[in-house]
Amino acid sequence: MEMKRAVFLRLLPGLLVWLTVASSASAHRLDEYLQATLVDISPGDVRLRLNLTPGVEVADQVLTLIDRDGNGSISEEEATAYCELLKRDLTLRIDQRDAALKVSAARFPESSELREGFGIIQIEFTATPGSLKPGDHHLTLENRHLPKLSVYLFNAAKPADHEVQIARQTRNPDQSLGGIEFTFQGKPEAISPAVIIAGFMVSGVTVITLLWRADRRRSRLTRSEAG
Repeated sequence: MEMKRAVFLRLLPGLLVWLTVASSASAHRLDEYLQATLVDISPGDVRLRLNLTPGVEVADQVLTLIDRDGNGSISEEEATAYCELLKRDLTLRIDQRDAALKVSAARFPESSELREGFGIIQIEFTATPGSLKPGDHHLTLENRHLPKLSVYLFNAAKPADHEVQIARQTRNPDQSLGGIEFTFQGKPEAISPAVIIAGFMVSGVTVITLLWRADRRRSRLTRSEAG
């Protein structure tokens, strides 16, 4: 119970944003599987928060893929298997390179809730594309999961880190393919102690050289005046 509570709290911000987006879209039809994706970009990783809501008329078709033994209860193994099935239907690319996804959180409601049309499956995937260089970047996500049953929503979350700025979002007509153009400012690179010491050494040598030249010049002037 505590584990499910922790997972729910982790997914709650994405659910709240999705509810806001969904309220502005057309009403959820009974014969559609609504798949809403919120993309959260940070300097270290990318998180995909999916909220999946099957309508009453398609709930049994979706449950057939989840509750494989048909006993009316979704086991942890069945939930894990469905997450993997969904992951295979997602393609995330960052700067034209595929980014591997892993499941980082999941919450499945009771089968009865899904059949009644108000249960929401929440799944979070994480990708770690490596260190982003400062500058402009482009992310694309394609969702090919159950296209004959589904409608899709695609949105970028407001970055929590000020180093990431969303520039533009693009979507195909059914939003199964979305793109995000963003800028990563990056942090100024720290100057290593070795570089600082080297700088002091160079400065010291320069000062000594200038003093030595000034002394030589004074010596020549003195000899010239004496002669």
